Amino acid sequence: MKSSGFRTAVTLVGVAAASLLLSAFPGGRQAKPSDSGPGRLLPSIEAWKTAEPTRTFLPDTLYEYIDGAAESYLSYDFKQLAVGQFKKDVGEGTLTLEIYDMGAAVNAFGIFSAERYPENKAVQMGDAGYLEGETLNFVAGRYYVKLLSFGLGDQAAGALDEFGRKVAAAVPEHAGLPPVLSLFPKNDRVGQSERYIKKNFMGYEFLHDGYTASYKFDGQDVEGFYIEGGSEKDAEAMLDKLLSALAADKQVPEKIALGYHVRNRYGQHLYVGRVGSILCGVSRVPGGAEGKGEELLKELTASLSKPSASKT
Repeated sequence: MKSSGFRTAVTLVGVAAASLLLSAFPGGRQAKPSDSGPGRLLPSIEAWKTAEPTRTFLPDTLYEYIDGAAESYLSYDFKQLAVGQFKKDVGEGTLTLEIYDMGAAVNAFGIFSAERYPENKAVQMGDAGYLEGETLNFVAGRYYVKLLSFGLGDQAAGALDEFGRKVAAAVPEHAGLPPVLSLFPKNDRVGQSERYIKKNFMGYEFLHDGYTASYKFDGQDVEGFYIEGGSEKDAEAMLDKLLSALAADKQVPEKIALGYHVRNRYGQHLYVGRVGSILCGVSRVPGGAEGKGEELLKELTASLSKPSASKT
């Protein structure tokens, strides 16, 4: 990821330009943007000053900032990015703040979850967050926020926390995490493994709005999933297309009590069923664990049948 630090002017022209920039930000603090974009969430923090003007990126220019990763963000309907660069009044410490407006809370969680790993240290920030070294990432409403500190040493955690809480408090609406996530059974579930995949779920273009969570069976990872249809008819069509695609690939579905079972050419097992407008299932079940795979499908199905079960 491209990231620029505080630039010190080294020529008379540079000094003059820097003076003009600072005059636009009284006291070296971040001026409040007048538009409604994510730049309005950039905070003013005592003992910190802006190192350069806020930069903004739209879908057609995002690659200029995160070339190579832009497509992942665009697949979650990215809208706009605001990047702020900050420098401590005293010392050499700097901090980069990136605020991605993803248009909807579920999209923000999707890209956040795609970059999070179970081993990351979870923190209470916004709707969900994690720390990794001198980096703090979190989701708040429709925004995905990334903070990267440099040269702060043992002050990094405090600075990240202060900036993060300021931004989270400025977000007008916190939708919370997608309700579907609460339907995943807790037994054997791997912490922080939940994900939202908006498009091309399981590699099929006709499968959309999928949620996954990892489970450990005898030390091996399997994946439980829910796929939201727009209606029962939509969900039924997705299931029919999936079964047809599997059969065309010589993975013949077998009818079982709660849906279908398929064994692939690698000896792994897939279980899938439908409850109303939602598909549910278990994938990557290793040979010998078929009973546990079917039991997890039963638990996933039971969660959908509860009166409190709701969609995003």
